[in-house]
Amino acid sequence: MSRRLLLISSVAAAAAAMMFWALAQPAPQTMASQFPAGALLYLEAKDFGALLADWNGSAEKRDWLASANYAGFSRSELFLKLGDAQTQFATAAGVPPDYALLTSVAGANAGLAMYDIGKLEFLYIAHIPSARAMNTSLWKLRGAYQKRHAGNADYFVKEDKASHRVAAFAYTGDTLLLATKEELIAGSLRLMAREALPSVASEKWFTDSVQAAASGPNDLRLVYNMSSLARTYQFRSHWVQSNVPELRPFASGLADLERVRGEIRERRVLLRATPAEADANENATGQLLAAVPDDAGLYRAWLHPQAGQAAQWIEEKLFPSATSSGPQSKRAPGFSETADAGSEVDLESRVDERPITETRDSLKALRDRFAAARIDAMLDVSSTRMDADQVYVRPHSVIVLLAAAAWDADAIRTALGSAAEGVWSNAAAGSWRTGAGGVRELEGLVRLAMAADGKWLVIGDSAEMVNAVFARRTRTAVAGAAYAAGWRHARELPNFERMTTLIDFPQQVPGSGEPPYFSANLASLGRTLKRIDSASIVVHDAGTMLRESVVYKLNP
Repeated sequence: MSRRLLLISSVAAAAAAMMFWALAQPAPQTMASQFPAGALLYLEAKDFGALLADWNGSAEKRDWLASANYAGFSRSELFLKLGDAQTQFATAAGVPPDYALLTSVAGANAGLAMYDIGKLEFLYIAHIPSARAMNTSLWKLRGAYQKRHAGNADYFVKEDKASHRVAAFAYTGDTLLLATKEELIAGSLRLMAREALPSVASEKWFTDSVQAAASGPNDLRLVYNMSSLARTYQFRSHWVQSNVPELRPFASGLADLERVRGEIRERRVLLRATPAEADANENATGQLLAAVPDDAGLYRAWLHPQAGQAAQWIEEKLFPSATSSGPQSKRAPGFSETADAGSEVDLESRVDERPITETRDSLKALRDRFAAARIDAMLDVSSTRMDADQVYVRPHSVIVLLAAAAWDADAIRTALGSAAEGVWSNAAAGSWRTGAGGVRELEGLVRLAMAADGKWLVIGDSAEMVNAVFARRTRTAVAGAAYAAGWRHARELPNFERMTTLIDFPQQVPGSGEPPYFSANLASLGRTLKRIDSASIVVHDAGTMLRESVVYKLNP
């Protein structure tokens, strides 16, 4: 019995010792806590090596490199600047920063922080086995670098005197570090040694974004300091969306990307610097989204749009021939004497009707109607259709306005007729006739249709599309949003290519070398992304932040 008690006591003592030892060990560092503070953006991948291998073997990479889109990009100022930076880094590092180098340093868990976009100052950290790290071209060339020490490890640094480009790297434990600035790699090694230094993980823009992020798995996480990014010249000049003014109200943001079977999902959060008023009731957009036809190419829904925004969309979508008034001048027009002025040869100038170029605000009556109403939500539905002759492709649009009170259908029809008269004709635009499903069509040369029922107002340039949307107004509402949109890429790409080819054909100059922008450049990008069937986005506004969910559905 005493031996058994002694054995139990020994085991208990050993277990207690192991528990106290474990508690005494410092908590493992997160990847972000190993990056010095001051980054503009931070990117982390759970398995960077696998993502890189997937991209390298993908059809998208092959198609894009052979596309007119890439050809155009390769001649851009941004591409040339990146090429110069790549050459300078190769001179500094002694090895080219190509796919071979990237593959050799692509670890499982990896992080990248960008500190200066213009100077391309970044720090990259990845976990890779020691045998693989010692086999990299960088490690083999360490003798040509200056050896220095920070924290608990050595690092190696080399500078190209001509360009002042710096290459620095270190390997400690199972962690490889690569940087283009010595202070970054030294600071990271000191953080790994648990010195009391500020890190990316301790900065407010980072912690606020991470805390606000929705829980869930992710393959990639991007966190960015929007306030600092918006102040950089390179971001303002080269950001592809060109919407920097719209991003300035946000202090920071985060995007998580997850790959699942048949889909790529992205969860975003954008934190406002100053909270805005939130609207928890998003039912209005839910009613409109339920009315979107299954074959719509593009749809967009807004909650509580401004009256001016609604009028602008109707003018741009349904009255594309409308022109803005020219610049006002306080000087009298000049006189030009011509031989045909006032003669029988000038048969085009009418003296009994006002000229069609006369400046008139043709849509004022419509804008006044919208301004007097309270619009709860707006929906834009667009699609392209091939004509019966299988030659021309025509775009069609429908605008749906859901108001707080019933619309005056007669007044809206009068305002639309006035707009059509002012934009397309100097005479009466025509009368309205009743078509299928209660849709009213404007007779004449123009294509305009509308339907109204209580709070619903549907206006479009296709009676068929107006009827398709109007017939769905009684459907059960779906989940609403502050903004929601969808794009059916597989459906619209062939029509886009055909339409833009017909538009660009007369302008193509043989031997010019530059491919037509729409029918070649953008169309080739669309073909590169042919595996995408559709994309959708849903945005919820909480006042302090925007939450966005993006889903890319892939073809089998």
